[in-house]
Amino acid sequence: MPGHSGAILCGVCTCFIVIPSIIMITMSFSSLPTVEYGLDYNAITLTIDNKTFSQAGLFFLGLGHSFIKFPKTVQTLEFTKDAGELLHTRTSDGLPLTLGVSFQYRYNPVHLHKLYLAYNMDHHHVYETTAIAVIANAACNYSAYTFFANKSYIEHVMEVVLEEHFERKLYAQVEAVQISFIGLPTAFLSAILESISTKQNQTQSERYKDNMQVTFDTTIMVATQRKNQTVIEATGIAKQRHQQALATAQVLEQQISAEMSAYGNISRALDLPVAAGLDYIWWDSLHSLASSGAGKEFLVGVNPQVVLPVESGGGTA
Repeated sequence: MPGHSGAILCGVCTCFIVIPSIIMITMSFSSLPTVEYGLDYNAITLTIDNKTFSQAGLFFLGLGHSFIKFPKTVQTLEFTKDAGELLHTRTSDGLPLTLGVSFQYRYNPVHLHKLYLAYNMDHHHVYETTAIAVIANAACNYSAYTFFANKSYIEHVMEVVLEEHFERKLYAQVEAVQISFIGLPTAFLSAILESISTKQNQTQSERYKDNMQVTFDTTIMVATQRKNQTVIEATGIAKQRHQQALATAQVLEQQISAEMSAYGNISRALDLPVAAGLDYIWWDSLHSLASSGAGKEFLVGVNPQVVLPVESGGGTA
């Protein structure tokens, strides 16, 4: 019996040692999801390690240790109607301005230890108050009209200013800023809409004027080309006729020179006096006319130079 009691006592002692050990070992493990960063927090000493865990998995941190987790994904902070909070400020020209603004940010894993020590997980409220102040101050630098005419530029400026504050003081990176709502006095909105309509009409008129100017320039260009073409064609025709006239004159000159030379040779060969030579030339011309069908009628006993036109079908008498 004493041996049996000792075995029972040994088993009980083993249970009191092994089971708590298993429980403590189990409690020494902590898991970290894929979409979160983790900081090792010691609940016994109330301290936190400055190493940031960024890989997902199951980690042996030790008894009393656990992860303080921060999301890896992009976070959105909204000041909109849907969120129930709009920003109220003024423009540079003194008009009351209501803005609906949202922006996205990421935690900087390198500085999560500093973020926790600075704000002890109460940084969300600090983010909101800082963003309200920064956005309101940035909006005060621009006129009401600029919010309508160049909203994208104001969004860019707000993004730059928020990025500077969050990077330097709040250990986060601002990704983008959107202005979803702009609220201004009704009278100003009416004036803005009228001004925009007037500018649109002015732009349409300027475009119409530009289009008409292009049409006029095209018409002038076509007319100039046609004028140049007409001048070139007329010049060509004039040169052609001039060349034809020169050629005709040259042919006539050569023909007359040849006839004069031929008649001169005949007069010298036949030793004809001037009057007889002229009569020969005259009769030869009439013979040429008769050969070509343009005959003449002559009256007997009348001077040979007195001729009558031959009627159709007539001959020489």
